[in-house]
Amino acid sequence: MLALVLHGFGDAAVEEVPDPVPGPGEVVIDVTCVQPSVTECMLLAGEPIAMHNVLAARLAAGPTRFGGHEFAGVISAAGPPIPTNTPPGEKSDKSRRGAPDLSCQPGDLVTAVETAACGRCAACRRDRPDACPSPSVLGFTGPGAFAERVVVPARTVVRVPGGVSAAQAAAVQPLAGAIHGHAVAAVRPGDTVLVIGAGVMGVLHTQVARLGNAGQIIVTGRSAAKLELARHAGADLVLDATREDVVARVLEATEGIGADVVFECAGEFEQAARGVRRGGTIVMVSVLPNHAPAPLALLRERSVALLHPRSGAGGYAPGSSVFEHALRLVRRGDVELQGLISHRLKGIEALPEALEITRYKHRYGALGPAQVDLA
Repeated sequence: MLALVLHGFGDAAVEEVPDPVPGPGEVVIDVTCVQPSVTECMLLAGEPIAMHNVLAARLAAGPTRFGGHEFAGVISAAGPPIPTNTPPGEKSDKSRRGAPDLSCQPGDLVTAVETAACGRCAACRRDRPDACPSPSVLGFTGPGAFAERVVVPARTVVRVPGGVSAAQAAAVQPLAGAIHGHAVAAVRPGDTVLVIGAGVMGVLHTQVARLGNAGQIIVTGRSAAKLELARHAGADLVLDATREDVVARVLEATEGIGADVVFECAGEFEQAARGVRRGGTIVMVSVLPNHAPAPLALLRERSVALLHPRSGAGGYAPGSSVFEHALRLVRRGDVELQGLISHRLKGIEALPEALEITRYKHRYGALGPAQVDLA
């Protein structure tokens, strides 16, 4: 099959690689649609952000495959079930064995959760996969969906409901991240929410805030087209960061108080620290350099909580995981993803071009990641 192979930072090409073979508790998915994330583009280019050292070590050992966690495809094969015999002292529970979702069968359109707990460590044995110290991350710790086919643990597969397209399903992982962000921040009805950055994550956080009955929603950005998307998504006030004093306008709009919750989606940490109210909350959504400066003294003096959204599936209700909930929001029309997909390419050979467009969206007039259709 064909897949994206990284020979060095900034040196990626589509090449022939062996077909994946599913192991116990795994399935093969024929990729229908995939989109690169900004984080993947930065890492592939060699920028010193989180996971850079991991990728550098892999490249030191030779060419490697990296990236591809936002995708949709069709299940084409399944490996054997995981043996049920359990070593002494370990729990024999369904999640540890990686038992598949029985609602997903070959031929189903699916996506997959990018983060999977190991299922063996002390945290996993105590039913706390969110605390797993060594989870696998699709495309980061192993090959992802920048390929014609991908192998994933069956337990991470999520069936795409009718009425949701492959393109929408490929774009649902960032929405799941936005839902996690609002959950960790415990946004309450009436809270003033400041979203810094009107890119994909900013627009998604705006939509989730509106659905969650937030009060005033303020969004900042540097692109007129993206600010219009934020306005359409439910922002009460949009601020052009190229022409306006964002902090001054936020304080003016909140009678000098500041925002209750700030979602920082553009690398503007200082702006977030000055725009949040005393005792408020900042959720760091953007990917910062390993040694980014932080106004910690200001945060401490103002008793500001600094939070980071989790990754992976998780759930806040017994009947639905975050991915299932995100897909349901899309199917109902509560969240609109199509407007964020402005560039669609055809064929796996277009992956390098998609990486270029996604990393330099401003050059190409892209509103979100460039999607690649493989089917």
